[in-house]
Amino acid sequence: MNPTTEKQDAILSDTIDILKTRIPVPFSEIRLDSVVVGVFFTGVKLSSGYGGICFTPVDLIPEAVCCSTAASAMPYCGKMQGVSVEDMLTHMSSPAPLVRAVIISVVNALSAWFFDICPEGTYAIEHDKDAFDLLDTIDPATPVVVVGALWPVIHRLKLRGAQYRLFELNKGALREEELPFFVPPEEQNVVLSRAGCVVLTGATLVTGTLENLLARIPQGIPVIIGGPTVSMIPDAFFSRGVTAIGGDIVTRPDEILSTVMQGGSGYHFFGKAADKILIHNV
Repeated sequence: MNPTTEKQDAILSDTIDILKTRIPVPFSEIRLDSVVVGVFFTGVKLSSGYGGICFTPVDLIPEAVCCSTAASAMPYCGKMQGVSVEDMLTHMSSPAPLVRAVIISVVNALSAWFFDICPEGTYAIEHDKDAFDLLDTIDPATPVVVVGALWPVIHRLKLRGAQYRLFELNKGALREEELPFFVPPEEQNVVLSRAGCVVLTGATLVTGTLENLLARIPQGIPVIIGGPTVSMIPDAFFSRGVTAIGGDIVTRPDEILSTVMQGGSGYHFFGKAADKILIHNV
């Protein structure tokens, strides 16, 4: 990885620049058809018919109550339908969590479009495969660093008797039995230097912590990033040493937006309105 501190949102910025050269329609001519910010997920549908989702970072809003001033940063609120992708993406550097979720959903929708039209063999893609399935191929004796309270990953590691440590911005999000595995910020670099594998949630892209984390991981250590938030083209991730990313391609945008706006979570749409994909860095 790059030993220097990289600018926040460099991955998102690079991904947008790449998509501008690959999507056959100018961003100025692509419109937001629908935008939904749900309890668990945020989603968009573009005028091209493609959709994308991102986790809704409610826990990052300091005043997650009625009339929160943090939510007032949302551009075009109530008037997003018809806004161009070009205009929406000008807000990419916004620190507002909900704005970031919408931006990432747009990037995921554009990526779904490119996955649909890119030449076969552009990426090494496995369909109906979860990124975290790769943990089953890792020796249980290999120490794994888990970034984020990824309960399915933690459960899987426990079943295999694997060694693991946890990085989490919100220590309060951890269950009591996980607290002994929590790594405070001042000890993280040492733990990373001894890791045999690092597993990150795609939510790190929303929190703006991904670039800094990747820059601190020694070269040669396998890095897996998973979750609906990173359902995008992998070029910018792979150029920074990521081994594999796994996300979810929206197959039925209208259905998934309806589910999201009604408080639905992944359990309600995986395999129905969105399909899992795993992309390898080869």
